[in-house]
Amino acid sequence: MNILSADTSTNTLYLCLLTDTSKTSLTVSGGLQHSETLVPKIIELTKSQNLKLSDLDLLVCTKGPGSFTGLRIAMSALKGISLASNINLVAVETNKLLASTVSYFDGTILTAVDARKKRFYVSLFKNDERITKDLDINEEETISLLKDETKILITGPDSTKFYDKLKNAGIYEKLTNLQIFVDKASYDLAYHLALLGKEEFEKNGTAPFGFGPSYIRKSDAEIALDNKIKNFNI
Repeated sequence: MNILSADTSTNTLYLCLLTDTSKTSLTVSGGLQHSETLVPKIIELTKSQNLKLSDLDLLVCTKGPGSFTGLRIAMSALKGISLASNINLVAVETNKLLASTVSYFDGTILTAVDARKKRFYVSLFKNDERITKDLDINEEETISLLKDETKILITGPDSTKFYDKLKNAGIYEKLTNLQIFVDKASYDLAYHLALLGKEEFEKNGTAPFGFGPSYIRKSDAEIALDNKIKNFNI
């Protein structure tokens, strides 16, 4: 099976082309220019393995939470390729993907993605199982969430930043029995995405037509529209 995976939910673009005999990954850093970079890099990646887009069997993207614009870039591009070439497409939860990179950890895994506005998208996992839904919370709320935990590993693109927030909020004073580890390793994220995508496809088949990103909070544009409607009704 030829699988192409793409994640554009952060400042880094992750791509992987996984075949039955090879794995080729590509990482592009340097800001949110993914709308200009993604498709040329996909073509570059497939050509490097002497493949055409029509040779792909499965496309995989992340569905959130993450950057509102970033999530839509990979999802829209892969949807276009899927429709044009009749290729199966699936989407994987972002925090599930992040947790999968450190599934070896024998405690609780906390995934942290900067949600801006002094908040983070956080989820907890243990023994390869999700134990919370995706949450949009700050460091103080997280400390309350962890009151029954004894050993956690913080992972994700903003793990160090989030750990510093917890430390400054007094997590060690408030949770004296908690051991905290911070994952600073760099993983082949798109490779893990391809593996999870294959698993999702084999279990549930292709994603339903019309699916979209999973947002925890409303965008600024939606909030502004809600306020306009509210003011108009007044």
